[in-house]
Amino acid sequence: MTAEGVPLKPRTIGMGALIAVCLYISGLLVILTPLPLVYVSAMAGRKNGIVTAVVSFILVVTLYAAAFILPSTASGSPFFAIPLPGLGFISYFSSAAIEVLGSSYFLFFITIALVLGEAVRHHWGIIRGGGSALAAGLILTFIVTVALHFLGAIDLIQGMRGYLKFIVTEIVQIQETAGVANIQTTLLKEHGSEVASFVLHIIPSLIFVFALVSVVMNLLLSRRFIRLPHLFSGHVWDVAAFRIPDACVWGVIASGLTFYLGRYVVDVAWLKFLGVNVLIALAAVYFFQGLAVTSYFLRGLKFPIMRILAYVLIILFFQTVGLLMIGLGVADVWVDFRRRIHNMRTS
Repeated sequence: MTAEGVPLKPRTIGMGALIAVCLYISGLLVILTPLPLVYVSAMAGRKNGIVTAVVSFILVVTLYAAAFILPSTASGSPFFAIPLPGLGFISYFSSAAIEVLGSSYFLFFITIALVLGEAVRHHWGIIRGGGSALAAGLILTFIVTVALHFLGAIDLIQGMRGYLKFIVTEIVQIQETAGVANIQTTLLKEHGSEVASFVLHIIPSLIFVFALVSVVMNLLLSRRFIRLPHLFSGHVWDVAAFRIPDACVWGVIASGLTFYLGRYVVDVAWLKFLGVNVLIALAAVYFFQGLAVTSYFLRGLKFPIMRILAYVLIILFFQTVGLLMIGLGVADVWVDFRRRIHNMRTS
């Protein structure tokens, strides 16, 4: 029996840990790594969730260690024996650095999972639960990054700069080899270093966006898999009701002005860095607010297939529709679309 009176469930722990590790090394599904851990924590209790997280973490650390001692594969490198995240950085980081970064990456998912498990069991709701999981993941990322920087163990900036330049060059070569080169290919070829430098400068906001998407995806899917009546009930879990404080719109305005000042008025690098990163981060948040408004509107459609089709179209035309969602989320601060839609339906 555990301290909280709930017995350990070896089968649940084993399956949860195994699925989490498989998702982690799956590639495209890596973002769903927290899902089985959230499920175990919510359904079997905190202690089972923690034990599952520890077991899965030990498995991942073992896999990273094993990647260095397995026989070489046809590609000539033992790193490719196991499809672990981070192995593509082998030319830019040491083997020890990749082990640390890979383990920290998995720990990032574990942190999100355990906080979401608490949120589900204690009925925190979307804002508090999702916000707490997001904050926990970002704080862990910040602590690990600062620790690695000041310890001098890994030169993250130089490594990432070299990797990004390599990616830009590879994209250009692939497009030219495939015969699909266009004006974008030419721009990448001529300004590859500038593009890589820009991406390097917005990595903080990209980490925020990735963490935000991870939390949202795992929270939404958890609602589908966890079916106990006392969990995910009530207005606090209503996705369509998601709304951030209206005062946050001033952050969008301030970050835009900060970037403009740093870029065109005083030419201060840190102002540009701060402005563009905050702007991208808030744009991602308002995208989900716009999506919540859309979800509320789609509830009025009588045929579920129409709602599914609408979401599919959003995904397919994300590059264009995404900007519309951001605009809708920002406009909701003043227009309050959901209140107007509700009044129209009840009038």
